[in-house]
Amino acid sequence: MRFLACMLAALTSFSAFAVTKVNVFDTEAVVIEQKEDARYSGEELARREGMRDVIVRATGDAASLDNAVVKKAITQSSRFLSTITPSEKDGQPTLKMSFNPKQIQALLAQADLPYWPDERARLLVWVVEDNGYDRTISWEQSQRTSIENLRYVANQKGLPITVPVGDIDDVTSIQPTEVWGNFTKQISDSSRRYDVDAVVVARITRNGSQQNLRWTLYDDKPQFIVDASLSPVTGEASGTNKQVTETFVADLGRYYAQKSSAKASGEITSSVVVNFKGVAEAQSFFNIERMLENLSSVASVELMHVMGSSVDFRVNLITDAADFERQLLRSNKVSKVEIAVETEPAAVEPTTEAQAESTLDGPQSGAESTTVDNTESQTSEAVKPTTEESIESKPEVLMYEWQS
Repeated sequence: MRFLACMLAALTSFSAFAVTKVNVFDTEAVVIEQKEDARYSGEELARREGMRDVIVRATGDAASLDNAVVKKAITQSSRFLSTITPSEKDGQPTLKMSFNPKQIQALLAQADLPYWPDERARLLVWVVEDNGYDRTISWEQSQRTSIENLRYVANQKGLPITVPVGDIDDVTSIQPTEVWGNFTKQISDSSRRYDVDAVVVARITRNGSQQNLRWTLYDDKPQFIVDASLSPVTGEASGTNKQVTETFVADLGRYYAQKSSAKASGEITSSVVVNFKGVAEAQSFFNIERMLENLSSVASVELMHVMGSSVDFRVNLITDAADFERQLLRSNKVSKVEIAVETEPAAVEPTTEAQAESTLDGPQSGAESTTVDNTESQTSEAVKPTTEESIESKPEVLMYEWQS
């Protein structure tokens, strides 16, 4: 029965993201003809360049190439190769290479760098530019340098992006001032036509050849970014367009790599106890467990208690409880159970074992009810003083109804 339930649960996907698979470990590099007395052959330099490309895509950050462990490993790039094939591109000889995923991941772990798995969230990037006298949205078909650079760098670093196309639907649905002002309702409405997992607004201010780019990441699907409980991620970069684009993409890549690394390692920032009522079938139990594990806010899930149709899980989070609950309530099978707020009970004197027994026996006379053995009360477990060491912090309890 358990095996059958597991199989049925495996067929049901509750993933929070419709992720895009990125080709991380395959690359191609040009073989440059070297002089006879050159220290390294053209093939060796191509292998090293290929490994650099893979490291950048695997971490989402070109700064990872400055790591001492990575630098040393690149000088031994052939050890990390799975296959290598001579080829040609634009009339130049090249090497097509596939690097070993497990070896690259082990290298990143040794270098204490986050690994960004090949299944990645796709971002919708709104770019709005201020040239001093007006503001305009840079559409995919606008052929602006800012968009061309963005698409090139994002592809190089393995960041899946979509830029609004700028057709009649886009142009009539939103104004540049609304994008610039981060008006989430308008941005949400205009973004829903795109199959993406998160939305980014990039605001560029031009000053000659220099630019300032301020960006805001709404790390959620377009229809959910209006939720006030969603905390956006922000960043800023200054320099030439190439420089700000490099920094912008690297910051986004680093954010998602660290987020993926935290989930993979089970790194816990907080915990909650989640109670589900109405769990009448074994299949529902496994579906709930799988749903919880697949939420991007969850590090791990532990079964705590089952009684009848009520199930308790301890859910360890990589974010906060508000983010977890926001994701959980998207399921049409989950509804929140409101808990009545109880008033704080009045302070009472600690009850000794003798007094408890006296109370259970029934009402006594005044004189008898106040007669207590002082020695027993001092040694009783009930009156031991509470110290900070004896107080165990209890996780928050959230209660839901499961609709089978």
